[in-house]
Amino acid sequence: MNLKSVNSDLIQQVAILEEELRNAKQEVAVLSKQISPAEMRHLENAYPKMYSFLPAQVVNNQTGKMNNNYITLNRGSLFGVKEDMGVLSPTGIVGVVRNVSPHFSRVIPILNPKYHPNCKIKGTNFFGPLSWDGKDPQYSSLELPQHAEFNTGDTIVTSGFSTVFPEGVPVGAIVEKTFRSKGENYNSVRVKLFTNFNALNEVLIVVNALKDEQLNVEKGGTE
Repeated sequence: MNLKSVNSDLIQQVAILEEELRNAKQEVAVLSKQISPAEMRHLENAYPKMYSFLPAQVVNNQTGKMNNNYITLNRGSLFGVKEDMGVLSPTGIVGVVRNVSPHFSRVIPILNPKYHPNCKIKGTNFFGPLSWDGKDPQYSSLELPQHAEFNTGDTIVTSGFSTVFPEGVPVGAIVEKTFRSKGENYNSVRVKLFTNFNALNEVLIVVNALKDEQLNVEKGGTE
């Protein structure tokens, strides 16, 4: 094999990758301008400095199915996107990244019965899993302990008990308490979601700078 030919091919491949990276950085810069400075400042000030936010756009929104809803974003590994990163709308949570390619990522939204983010009543320590029943995309259900105190209109936020979302990201508001079966040790409350999935366009991907360190420690590893 001709060594010069091999070197030439490698140089061309490197040049292509560098050009893709430059284009990706330019696209991020353009999209960042579409998110208002006030919204970005609010996010930066609201959550710990370990979190940052990468703007992205929805290029496919399949939320009309019961068991296989997903959303496709125009940001992938070339932009630093990884699996298990959280995704937000300007008004609340959207879901979590499950699959990534160089230019795209696939998100499982909270409108998917397979995804149950841990949420809580704002200002309290009453928390539980959020579950969608596959019916109305405006509503979901939150399971809370029997002793949990709540009122209609209370805000539901993320609990912070994961590396996906910061604590306190808006989710929705309690609209009613539903009945529980005999013997169950929790109450189920109906939650009106803050994110409008039918009009979802621009989103923010949550980047947790300390995620790997936290997961390593929780698995019993060391720095």
